[in-house]
Formats: sequence, structure tokens, C-alpha cells
Amino acid sequence: MAQITLYGPREAPFVLKFELALGLKKLDFTQEVPSGPEDYKRWSPETGLLPVIDVDGTRVHDSSAILDFLDERFPEPPLVSSDPKAASSQRTLESWAEETFFFYWMSYLRTLVRGDEEVAVEGSAAPRAGPRSRLSRRKKAPTLNLAEGLGKEFGQRLDDLVNFLGSRPFFYSDRVSRADLAVYSFLNYIPETAGPVKAIVHSRQPLVDLMARVEAAVRS
Repeated sequence: MAQITLYGPREAPFVLKFELALGLKKLDFTQEVPSGPEDYKRWSPETGLLPVIDVDGTRVHDSSAILDFLDERFPEPPLVSSDPKAASSQRTLESWAEETFFFYWMSYLRTLVRGDEEVAVEGSAAPRAGPRSRLSRRKKAPTLNLAEGLGKEFGQRLDDLVNFLGSRPFFYSDRVSRADLAVYSFLNYIPETAGPVKAIVHSRQPLVDLMARVEAAVRS
């Protein structure tokens, strides 16, 4: 039996993608979670980036390379379609989804941080605003407007995913692939505290159903 160790923080989309891939292939593994910056450098000395996977002493870096390695070493079930055209589309969608939703998620976080700073300054300048009032204002989180700007664009990208999915149970195939794992990982990563963003995902029923099918495939 192969000895597999996954190095990476919990509840991170790239790490979750590999957890799902290992689960889909029914491979047992252990996970090492970093406790500080020194672990990133120790486990990934060349780039300092995680996740990294170690299989019987062979350590593999980079998101796409890890899945390629797993498919070569443990080919069943495959993470891409046997049809070359569909496989190419799945790989392309995997990269697109990760780049796109990483950008929107980081942009959303920056929006929250800027909004929080603006509210804090406003509170400190308000007439007769004492320390208690300023503290309560600082903790107030801004609301993301889903009808325009960042929220509208995020919704459009979700609609793109719905169109890519079409009537198929999974992207470009009847079987789960690395594209489905990538999309699931990022959409599932959005915490409940990001209420408006979570709600806009749940409003796309085809994506909700897709995520349920991915979970069922990994558990089966």
C-alpha cells in the first residue's frame, strides 16, 4: 500500500481538490497541516508554496502536476475523460475556474477590508462618538451589492459554469473529472460568513446539484 502524505492547510480550495481526488481513487493518506511560515519552506523548499504531496518518498509540487502524477500512479478512476477533446476541455476549465474564482474571492476579501477601514474612519470622525461607538462601527461589515460591480461579475462567471455544464451530469462527461473537483473546491470553500456570496452560489441550482453529485462520487 502506498504511503501518501498531503501537506497543506485545511479548508483551502487547492488542498480540498487533492483530498477529493484521493477520496475518488479510494487512497488512504495522512495530512500535515502547517503551524507557521517555517513549515511552508520546510515542506516546499523550492517555492515555499503548498499544497505538496508525497507518495512513497516522491514529492510533487504544483496543482496540475500533482493530479497528473496521481493519474499516472493510480489510474483508476481517471481524472480526465478518455476522449482527448473532452479531456482538453476539462483541463482548460480546471485552470479557468481556479484562476477566476481565486481572483473573485480575493477581490471580495479586499472589498471587505477596505469597507471596514472606511467605516472605522467614519466612526472616529463622528460627533460625540466615544470609544464604544467607534468599536461597534469598526466591526460592522459592508454588504456586497450583487446587482452591480464585483457581485454582478461573480454571478456572470457562475452562469458561465452553468452553460459549460449544460445537460451533462459533470463537465464535458458523464463521470467526475478534475474540472468538477476544482469547481467544487472553490465553491465549497466560500464560508457561510460570506452570506451574499454564498447565496449567489446557492441560487444556481445546476451548480448545487453538481456539487451533490461530486460528493456522492467521492463517497461511493
